[in-house]
Parts: sequence; structure tokens; C-alpha cells
Amino acid sequence: MDKHKKLSGSPFLELLGIKIDEAVYPRSWLILSWDGRLVNPMGTLHGGVISSLVDAALGCALLSKEEVKGIATMELKINYFRTITGGVVRAEGEIIHRRGTVAFGQARIYCENNLVALGSATYKLTI
Repeated sequence: MDKHKKLSGSPFLELLGIKIDEAVYPRSWLILSWDGRLVNPMGTLHGGVISSLVDAALGCALLSKEEVKGIATMELKINYFRTITGGVVRAEGEIIHRRGTVAFGQARIYCENNLVALGSATYKLTI
């Protein structure tokens, strides 16, 4: 499977409207434009969407490495700092450590240049 197909072939990301801006191991940059269908009852972007952005950013960073054929999220942690009520949301993911078939990364989520969430995750890789 080629790199482009690995990165862009997710129906879930398409459903959420998450776009891959760039992915070059060990980093990736994703974009999500505001969509009122993704809000919680308070009218802010649902926390699950933000956690999906973290997971997607780190997953894209890993899958941009040619030898990585697949990934499974083993652990995911999110810290939320601000709510999002509109605008363009950006995710910046970076793989911090990899040993064999286990990798760890961190992702920052921004809206209008404000840090809104920070997440980390551990992955099991298929090589």
C-alpha cells in the first residue's frame, strides 16, 4: 500500500472532515474546519472530536514511515485547556519515541493560534 493511500484512506477521518495537511515522519499536521454537527449540547466542539484529532495526527505521523504497515492505539490521554466555538482547528503530532513495534507520541491542538488541548498516545505497530 502506498503512503498516500495509507494516510488518506480513513472513512472516519472523512466523516469528521479531518484533512491531512502534511505528514513526514516523525511529524504530521492536520486541519479541521468548523462543522456545527460536531458540537456537544453546550455548542462547543465535542471532546471526542479533539481526541480523534490527537489520535489521527499521531497515527498519520507513524504511517508516513514507509515500513509501518498498520497501527493500533494502546493508550490515549488528553488534557483539555479551552473550548472551541468556531474557527479552524489544527493538530500537530510528533512521535517522540519508538522502539521496535511500540511508539509514543504527543500532539498539540490549536484553534486560532490558541493551544486548546494536549494529548499523548502509545501505539503498537505492524511492520
